[in-house]
Amino acid sequence: MKTQTTDTGLSLIQAQREPTAAAAYQAHQANIAIILAALHDRLAAHAERAAADPTNWGFAGDLGAIQGRLLEATEFMPPVR
Repeated sequence: MKTQTTDTGLSLIQAQREPTAAAAYQAHQANIAIILAALHDRLAAHAERAAADPTNWGFAGDLGAIQGRLLEATEFMPPVR
């Protein structure tokens, strides 16, 4: 299992180097968990900055852009039934 550090400092598994589809799936799943945890932490830090400058619409715009990307990602996955 080889890892790579992203430009944003996250250490992710190089899933494309895994020998089987199942191993690659698990690597991608682990990477997504890492990314979601980082998003959670960064959202909390963003909220602190927004609270310190409540009239700045830029913070709301940031979250609007992120919301759109997350919605796009969830639309890509089949719904849970």
